[in-house]
Amino acid sequence: MLPELKKLGIVAGQKILVHRAPKAFTQELRDQVPPETRVATRHTTRTRYNMIFHFAAPDENFDVLFQDLQHALEANGALWVIIPNQKAAKRLGVQYDWNTMLASALKTTLVDNKTLSFSPDEYGTRFVIPKEHRNASGQETSRQGDK
Repeated sequence: MLPELKKLGIVAGQKILVHRAPKAFTQELRDQVPPETRVATRHTTRTRYNMIFHFAAPDENFDVLFQDLQHALEANGALWVIIPNQKAAKRLGVQYDWNTMLASALKTTLVDNKTLSFSPDEYGTRFVIPKEHRNASGQETSRQGDK
């Protein structure tokens, strides 16, 4: 089940990465985005994306995830990380919760600014690079102390 494109922040002409998503989600997204929008399912280190959807694995290492994907975003882009809700997480044996995910994100230049239900069992949190961490050319700059 795909939330409305407007709520997700999708607009025409974006480069979107769909990572670890169910095939039904990817297909529904491709069916609904404007024709000039590109949807990829393979992350390449040479490409910067306007929007990334990542469906977290049950044993996700969020420190690695956020460190890698923050550099794949355009400066004004957004990273949606979709995780199971508490009831589904318990049923699936997931070892993390939202607070664990947030703590890992905040070690990077990313901050959370929205949550949205993606299905009865999953919800997503949107992470962005704050304006103060974007330079005049629109590229990401590091937080003080980042390597």
